[in-house]
Amino acid sequence: MFLIDAPFVSDYLKRTLQDLEVPVIQTAFAEKSLSGYRVNFISEREAVRAYTLDRKIQFNTNSENALDWILTEFPSSLLALQVEELKNKVRFRQVLAQIHPTYYYKECPYDELRNIDSLALPYPVILKPSVGFFSLGVQRIDNQKQWLNSLSGLGAMISNYEGIYPSGVLDNSTFIIEEVIPGEEFAIDCYYDDQGQVIILNLMKHLFASGGDVNDRVYITSSSIMDQVLVPVQNYLNKLGSLFKLINFQAHVELRISGDEIAAIEINPLRFGGWCSTADLAHYAWGINPYVAVVKKDKPDWDILKKLDPDHVYALVVLNNSTGVVGEKIARFDYDALLDSVQTPLELRKTDFHNFPLFGFLMCKVQADDMTDLTKLLHSDLREFISTN
Repeated sequence: MFLIDAPFVSDYLKRTLQDLEVPVIQTAFAEKSLSGYRVNFISEREAVRAYTLDRKIQFNTNSENALDWILTEFPSSLLALQVEELKNKVRFRQVLAQIHPTYYYKECPYDELRNIDSLALPYPVILKPSVGFFSLGVQRIDNQKQWLNSLSGLGAMISNYEGIYPSGVLDNSTFIIEEVIPGEEFAIDCYYDDQGQVIILNLMKHLFASGGDVNDRVYITSSSIMDQVLVPVQNYLNKLGSLFKLINFQAHVELRISGDEIAAIEINPLRFGGWCSTADLAHYAWGINPYVAVVKKDKPDWDILKKLDPDHVYALVVLNNSTGVVGEKIARFDYDALLDSVQTPLELRKTDFHNFPLFGFLMCKVQADDMTDLTKLLHSDLREFISTN
C-alpha cells in the first residue's frame, strides 16, 4: 500500500496510483494532493488493521515525511526497527560496521561540537545531522581551520532550513562526524523482493563540481554507466539487504565506488529519490515506471534496456538555491532561460523557492559525447537566473 505525504507528489505518480488501483492510505495530505484522481483510498484505521494482520504487506512512500506515520502506528514492529536503523545515520553505521569495521564515525550532540578535540579528527571528514535529508547541513571539512570555520557558521546554516521538514526527516540536535568515503558517488532506486534479492530500477552517477562539493546538483544515468557498475553494485546491495534483513522493501541507496571497493553512504527507507525526482527520471531514461515495478515485482532486463539509447545521457538537475540570496529576497527565477541552457529539456518542475531552498528540478538529455550544458549548470551558483527584490 502507498503512504503519500508532503512536500510533493508528481503528476506522474498521481496517474500511476490511479491506473494501478493500489491501496492508498487516506491521510489528510493524500486526500488533498490526489484530489481529482480516482484513487483506491483506504482509511488509516483499515491500513493499521491490514498490516497488523499481515506483516508481509509492503509500504511504499513518496517522501521521508511519511515515516513518522509508520513509526507512530507500528513502533515495535520489525519495519519500524529497520526504518530507524536506516534513517538514523549513527545506528546505520553501527550495523554497517559488520562489513566495514574500520570506518570512522562519531556521534555528537550539537551543543558539544565545540568541545571535540579537532586535532584528533581523521581529516577529511563529513559533518552532517544524524537524521538528515537532501544534503541540508552537510559539510566536508579538510583540516582543523575549516573545522573551526564550519562550527562558526553552523548556527546560521541551521536557522536557514530549520522548520522546513519535520524532525523525523531532519534533526539538528545531534550530528555525526564521519570519514570521507573515497571514489565516485552513485544513487540507486531499487526494491528488495520477497526473497531479499535486490532489483535495481535506476542507477545514477552523482556529479560534483569539486572535491569539496557536497551538493545535490546533477545526477546522470546512461548505458555506459550501467555497463560499468551495474553488476558490482547489485552484488553489494544484496549484502546490504542481508545485513539489514530487507524483504519487500523499497529503497533509495547512495554509495561510493573506488576501484573494487564499494561502501554505502546511506539507505533511505521505503522511498525513491526525494520530491519524486529520480524515479520519474527512470521513465524518460529507461521507459521504466518504478512505482509499477515495485508493486508488480517487475524485474527490468538491463541487457535489453542498455541498448535502447547508448548515445545519450539522461540527467536530473537539482536547482538548489546556491545563489547566496535567501528565497524571500528573490523576486523571480528565469525558468525560460534555464530551459534554453540545455540541449533537450524533458520536464521542468518548479517549486516554491520562498519556502524551500530549492528552485525546482530539471530533467533533460544531452549527447553522451557533449555534456557541456550539464557542466555549466554543475558549476553555476544559479545567480544568472534570479532577479532580486
